[in-house]
Amino acid sequence: MKQKKLATFRIDADEWVAFQEWARRSGTNASAILVNYIEECLERTPTRFSHFPIERMNKNIDKRLDNIEERLKLLETSLEARIQKEVQQQIAISNQEFMQKHKINEVS
Repeated sequence: MKQKKLATFRIDADEWVAFQEWARRSGTNASAILVNYIEECLERTPTRFSHFPIERMNKNIDKRLDNIEERLKLLETSLEARIQKEVQQQIAISNQEFMQKHKINEVS
């Protein structure tokens, strides 16, 4: 028999109780869901059955991935705008330095 590791982590007490109750209503327990989830992430055959449909978990993961993709698109747009602004500022500075070095007067 494989040696089991007792894993501990910090979570808001109310969230943990709510998760345990949700697991119970789903016909399983919190530990079974977490172990099953970890095994699924590691692409291993579950060692015990949690009575929790993985498809339901996958649907939630799909929603979260969609949300992450939307946030990445917004960040990408913002980053592109910042880069464009910085490039324009650097071009303006370079032009000014060039004009000063060659004593070129700006025509307004």
